[in-house]
Amino acid sequence: MKRSAVIVVALVLALPPGPVLGAVVPDDTPIDQLDWGAMPEYRIVPGDELVLNFGPHGDTGSDLFRLTIVRPDGRITVYPIGDVVAAGRTPVELQTELTRLLAAEFKQPRVTVELTRVAANQVHVLGRVKQPGSQAVQSLPTLLQVIAAAGGFQDDAARNSVIVMHRVGLGSVSVARIRADRLLRGGGDVPLSRFDIVYVPRSTIGNVNVFVNQFLTNLGGPVTSTALVGWELFNLDRVYPAFRVVPR
Repeated sequence: MKRSAVIVVALVLALPPGPVLGAVVPDDTPIDQLDWGAMPEYRIVPGDELVLNFGPHGDTGSDLFRLTIVRPDGRITVYPIGDVVAAGRTPVELQTELTRLLAAEFKQPRVTVELTRVAANQVHVLGRVKQPGSQAVQSLPTLLQVIAAAGGFQDDAARNSVIVMHRVGLGSVSVARIRADRLLRGGGDVPLSRFDIVYVPRSTIGNVNVFVNQFLTNLGGPVTSTALVGWELFNLDRVYPAFRVVPR
């Protein structure tokens, strides 16, 4: 227990100061024992299929439903307010925004947002792995799983400084520096989320904030040949350090 605490402190000191977002997730918790209430909410991406329920309509008493697919620009069109940005929001956040906008046209509008089909489930593994690129993954992928699926580390990979970037909102990203070498020795692993970017550098990254800002600024440019699924419309506003327990 004491050694784990020391490692957590080391991770905290290794990352730049700033607000902390998210809780530490034990790497050895069985899936059926996870605290799902503590899991981050799903965020909508282009290609997702949504059903908007506007509640009882007319004299029939039946609910009025509208099926819509999030466009590549991240927007949906809703009568009579027009285009609304859906990508990057949770269903509850989109529901709140639609209700606010509809209030200018209707008295006490009600709408619920249901996600009926997801566009993709991918994790992006880049840097010094043998087969970098985007991977279709099942639910609850882990760091070592996706690195193994990418062919493993290159010989010159900095295994003690693997960067995991996770979208937090429309313009925010949490970043964790993971000691994958310790994971390999200790037999543990780190859970990932949909659309996370795993970057394996050639040498240890010094200032994580600077690296993430430069990396995300170059998305779609020299870093990657195409935009990464799940990071459309992303304009970086904030970088949050995310701390995770690494097994001894």
